This record gives sequence, structure tokens and C-alpha cells, in this order.
Amino acid sequence: MTKVIFNWLSVLNIMLSTVLVWVNVCVRRIVAVKVGGIRNAPIPNAGKFNAVLSDHARAPANCYRNLFEVPVIFYALTTFVMLESAAEAVFINMALAIVALRAVQACVQCTYSRVMHRFYAYFASSLVLWIIVIRFFLTIF
Repeated sequence: MTKVIFNWLSVLNIMLSTVLVWVNVCVRRIVAVKVGGIRNAPIPNAGKFNAVLSDHARAPANCYRNLFEVPVIFYALTTFVMLESAAEAVFINMALAIVALRAVQACVQCTYSRVMHRFYAYFASSLVLWIIVIRFFLTIF
């Protein structure tokens, strides 16, 4: 039972990060629209809208988009692991590492956004995820 709780907490933590980044997107875009004087400007599509936003206002939206790429694999994998009752201490610790690394990536991307710092967190979290994927498939086959 404890293993299942830890697995779901990992998933919920990434979801919480996604919600917090979404709130950041909304706040920064609202401020950008009000301060930038683009409230009533005719902007036909998202690409044109992003072009008039500052990097500061665009960064969280890019991060938000990233939170729907690799973490989707994490969500599915976590579900499979729980369905197969394959949760073990190694998986739980690696899942927590992914959560922490994704949180670091989101914080870097939404604040000072140094590309290499973001990349290191992204690469490390992805590497851990692929190790879990391989480990899980080796376990079930």
C-alpha cells in the first residue's frame, strides 16, 4: 500500500508542477497584455501573440508545453508499474528523482532560463525515466 501511495504522490507532484507553471503563464501573460498595451490589438493567432510578448512572459508557456512531452511517458509508466504491482524501492526513488529534476527544470525555465542548466535537469530526468522504462520492461518479460 505504501508503494502505491508513493507512486501516486510522484504523479501528483508533477501534476502540481504543471498547475503552478500554468498559473505562472496566466499571471505573466495578463501582466504583459495590460502593461504592453496589446489588450485591444488585433492578433490573429498564437504565433503573432507570442511574437509581441517579452521573453519573460513567454518562458513559462514554453515550460508548460514541455510538461506535456516527456512526463506523459512517466504518467503511463507509473500506471503500468502500479497495475503490475512492480513498484519497488528503486522505482520509487527514481520516480522521486524525476519529480525533483523536472521541478528544477521548471524553476530554471520560469526564472533565469539558462539553457544548459535547463538541459542538464531535462537530460538527467529523461535518462532516469528511460532507465525506469527499460527496467520495467525487463521485469515484466
